[in-house]
Amino acid sequence: MPTVSTASATPRVTIVTGADDRYAPLAEELIASVRAHRALDGIDLSLISTGMSPETAERLRSQVENVADGRWNIDTAGRRAGQRDWLMARVNKLFTRDYFPGYDVYIWIDADAWVCDPVAIDWLLAGVRRAGLAVGYDDTPTGPIPVDIRTHIGGMALARTYCMKHARRARLGADTVRRLATVRPFNNGVFALAGDAPHWPVIQEHMTRMVRHGRIFGSNQMAIVMAVHLDGLPVAMMPHACNYLDIPRVCARTGAFVEAEIPHRPVGILHLASRDAMRADASVEMDLLDTEDRPVRRSLRYRPEYLSSVSR
Repeated sequence: MPTVSTASATPRVTIVTGADDRYAPLAEELIASVRAHRALDGIDLSLISTGMSPETAERLRSQVENVADGRWNIDTAGRRAGQRDWLMARVNKLFTRDYFPGYDVYIWIDADAWVCDPVAIDWLLAGVRRAGLAVGYDDTPTGPIPVDIRTHIGGMALARTYCMKHARRARLGADTVRRLATVRPFNNGVFALAGDAPHWPVIQEHMTRMVRHGRIFGSNQMAIVMAVHLDGLPVAMMPHACNYLDIPRVCARTGAFVEAEIPHRPVGILHLASRDAMRADASVEMDLLDTEDRPVRRSLRYRPEYLSSVSR
């Protein structure tokens, strides 16, 4: 089992993200959200450029400890991606140890997410201490596994789970498809790995296997699923607050984002996945409710006033 802290030493931790010019403003907000929390002062920030212009890269360079130019770590992925360099980050996130060697823990956070409450980082570090890998589900952890019903043949519905769909697309064997069909997918928009975790080469090999025929988008999540469910590598499951994908509420007392469900626990990391308009324009807002059911209109993007005084 990997060890990332001892009684006499503090682990070296880095939060890593990746961005091109389009995602650079979001990456800057993620960086600012980390810097806003005094509790995270000992954590380094690392940035992978996935096609930034020199001007943009230079602007962000002063805000982080490390910058590296992204590359296609898997040749097949690069050939299949063509000019879609924005897909590079989906490969790079599984190779962060190669870009920034020497850390005890690597925490990847997608550029379109930001840290609302530093407790999420504490939970990720606790998960790494327990299992070497800390990650959450791609959806809420309760309820049935989401099923995609595409078509009907002879009056019968054909249903596919997320993992089944990607396993078939990658031309994995029938037995492997069956083993993965009922597995709940992870969302590696936020995840953490110990620097000495045995997961690294296994995940990278599964990613290489997946992109031979499957889509790059989704294969990175499947690589972690396969390492856990096919190879039996340990995982610490993180709460939804560590990678919050739903619509939050606003705490009536502090103004911070909290989970929609009672008891309205603080959102740790808010992820803007699929919110294209808001990701493209920081002025876009939406209608929310506070914890006393009063309407509030806000953006979900980082703003300093959205942090509770307790978490600063």
